[in-house]
Amino acid sequence: MRIGMAQMDISWENIEDNKKKVEEFFQKAVENQVDCIVFPEMTLTGFSMNVEETGEKAEKQVHFFEEMSRKYKMLTVFGYTEPVPEERLKEHPDWNHYYNRLGIAENGELKLNYAKIHPFSYGFEGDYYQGGRKLKSVEWKDTTLGAFICYDLRFPEIFQISSEKSEIIFVIANWPRSRIDQWDTLLKARAIENQVYMVGVNRTGDGDGLHYNGHSAIYSPDGEVITTIREEECLLIGDINPGVIKEMRKTFPMKNDRREELYIKMWKNSML
Repeated sequence: MRIGMAQMDISWENIEDNKKKVEEFFQKAVENQVDCIVFPEMTLTGFSMNVEETGEKAEKQVHFFEEMSRKYKMLTVFGYTEPVPEERLKEHPDWNHYYNRLGIAENGELKLNYAKIHPFSYGFEGDYYQGGRKLKSVEWKDTTLGAFICYDLRFPEIFQISSEKSEIIFVIANWPRSRIDQWDTLLKARAIENQVYMVGVNRTGDGDGLHYNGHSAIYSPDGEVITTIREEECLLIGDINPGVIKEMRKTFPMKNDRREELYIKMWKNSML
């Protein structure tokens, strides 16, 4: 299984320019016989809080990636923003009006749409985006895929839950250079502690006063980095074998030793 990671220099809030760049990445991916291509968080806009501009165009963004997945016959993982449905806002009038989402498209169809559970309050994301409430996974090539977005990486509990089924977990991000060592460390830790392949795709370049330096990578379930760490815009390629996950979980069944009922009890007792 060949994964292509589009470490992209996103043009700030310039959807049309970014679409052109995205298609160039698809063309490179075809040349390299990629099965799945993964783009950074908020692929066509950058990490923008201008929700009226980026969110209202969500449907067209999703359609674009659906068409790219059909045209290039490639599983496609991408980021976008989307308005919260009106019926949900009626039920929860205190909610923010937009989601930060990850989509997975195949053969022209959206197979998964995950809403980021943990908006980045330090960067004011929580003032504009509503946190999601559901974990999502999808089957592909006899493998279960899980998906998260950027700041989610700091919350290990959701990875433990996802990895009960998932063998590959994607994390798409706009993670700045100032904290890039933490990105590297957390991706590796999540791979080891969950016995999964972690596929982390970050952007590069500058946006809204922040500098991004990539470090997109695939980590194996034993913590080995499969791809070369690079900081410039590029397409990174990694070959993985999901069968390794199944075998490792048989020979070293770490998850069988988890004591989740005890953890829940300890958590409840800590609140007394």
